[in-house]
Amino acid sequence: MSQVWSEINKVVQGTVPSADISTTGGVQTDIVDMEGYKRCTFLLMTGASCDNDAAITVQAGTGAASCSTDIVFKYRNITVGDTYGALTDAVAGTGFSITASSANQYHIVEVDAATVAAGGTNFDHVALTHTETTGHTVALIGCVVAILSEPRYPQALLDTAIG
Repeated sequence: MSQVWSEINKVVQGTVPSADISTTGGVQTDIVDMEGYKRCTFLLMTGASCDNDAAITVQAGTGAASCSTDIVFKYRNITVGDTYGALTDAVAGTGFSITASSANQYHIVEVDAATVAAGGTNFDHVALTHTETTGHTVALIGCVVAILSEPRYPQALLDTAIG
């Protein structure tokens, strides 16, 4: 018997759809527990109001309250429709930028559990942070969804992954 998509992938709300998902101080998604999964994919969806210059970074840690170590990750942008950009390596702490040309786009952020684990001792939690560059004040409209895939233990598929 084959499984349906929702039985082999865990969807986690990163941030709710909002009129402003980015601030100068930074807005971090819910922290996602990757202990039972090999991959976490963040989908960052932007709306029409997107002329600020936000930095997108990924952090790892040991638990729901300790996700603060910047790690490397891969990302790609999807423009109108389904035109994929190149899969690109992002530098830890620098990430990539959202600019005016990012309005109404999807941004796929790929995180591997091995990279999270390499970030520090007992690291198995991850979060995405979007930080507005100083001086930009236009709201970044959008939301973030996290998708956990490649389960390590199929029997634990639908356990909570937040925190």
